[in-house]
Parts: sequence; structure tokens; C-alpha cells
Amino acid sequence: MVAYYVTEAPAVSSTRALAASPGEVSPLTIPDAPAPAPRLNPDAPGQPGAPDQSHPSDRATSGPPSLPTHEVTDGEISRPTNLTVDGIEVDSVLRPLGLNADGSLEVPPPGPRYDDAGWFTGSPRPGEVGPAILLGHVNGVGGKPSVFFRLAELRPGDRVTVGREDGSQARFEVYRVEQHPKDAFPTAAVYGDTTGSELRLITCAGEWDHSTGHYRDNTVVYATRILEP
Repeated sequence: MVAYYVTEAPAVSSTRALAASPGEVSPLTIPDAPAPAPRLNPDAPGQPGAPDQSHPSDRATSGPPSLPTHEVTDGEISRPTNLTVDGIEVDSVLRPLGLNADGSLEVPPPGPRYDDAGWFTGSPRPGEVGPAILLGHVNGVGGKPSVFFRLAELRPGDRVTVGREDGSQARFEVYRVEQHPKDAFPTAAVYGDTTGSELRLITCAGEWDHSTGHYRDNTVVYATRILEP
């Protein structure tokens, strides 16, 4: 998982910009988000000392497939409520995640909701134009697999479905799967503006760093919305 710290609340936008590394202090600015950008800071899931159970992936394509994407033109999209990823047996409630009092991004907390996936409410709703940010832990309590344990197993072409409060669904197709060191997080690619509706699914990956108490990497899955008959 990752946590985000902001000096003040970012402006409402289809995009949320983030600085590229924990040490970055200068804001990453985009035209429609003039407020100071959050800076990235890792927040490890699971238990300290948990073994590395991630699945590194170097699978990637150069960009989204040539598929139709949806642009919002007729009102607000309903809030997301659940997430299904058939290829890795994910069927989860999708909890809203906001910001904590200290400005860090709320993550699924210890307790019965820990292994649920979450949607960052500061990002677009799935189906709106822009990258909707979905997060989940890789390890559960005691190092057991959590909701995004198998995230890096996804391949281009795999499908992701988001259910919404009004009973509708938004379907997405994976087009890229990457693993990056947290100190070289691809900020612009993950959080930058998109011309259509996309998802970013993010979890921790790589080796456990005992000196920091964090995983060293993140897995990021990119997906674009598809319209089916």
C-alpha cells in the first residue's frame, strides 16, 4: 500500500497529482490542479517481518488497446461498491478511502475491513474520465494473502468489473502491469490525466525492508474501460 501526505486539500479534478518519491518536496502541477500536490510516502500492509509474497511482473504493453472508452456526458456516475477480478479470484466490497487527519491516504484498517479493496474518493469514480485509484493490501493478518495478493499475476486482456450503487457495472480491460521501486514511482503515468475512463489498481510488492518497515516496491495495474453490447 501507499500513503499520501498533502499540505492542503488538492483541488477537485479528474486527476490527482502525486510527487514521485518520499523525498520530493516540490509539487507536481497540472493545469486543472493548482493546489500543492501530495507527496508519496510508503505505508506497508501486513505484519512487520512478513515474508515477501508478491509476484514481480515485467509484463507491459506500450499503451492501451484499441478499445472504445466511455466519457461522461450526462451527469454524475454512481459511487462504486464492489470489485470483481476473475483472473485472480477477487470478489470484494469496495470501501471508500479518504484522507486521514494528518493528510495521509486512508487505507483499509485492521479488523473486518482489512482485506477489502478500497477506492480513493479523491480520484474519479470508475466510469468517469480519468484514472480511478483502487488500493488493497497484499498480505493480511499474520502474512496471509490479502485482497491484492495475486495482483501482479494479471495479464493484458484480463477483465476487471466495478459494481455501483445504482446496480450498474463498469467493465475494464487490463493493458499494462508493472512493478516499480517506491522511490521511483511513475507518478505521471499512474495519476496523470487520461482521455477516457481508466483504473489503477495498486498494492505493495518486492522485498520487505526491515530497516524501514515497508515493502520496497509497488505493483501497478493499468486498465481501460470497455463498452460491451
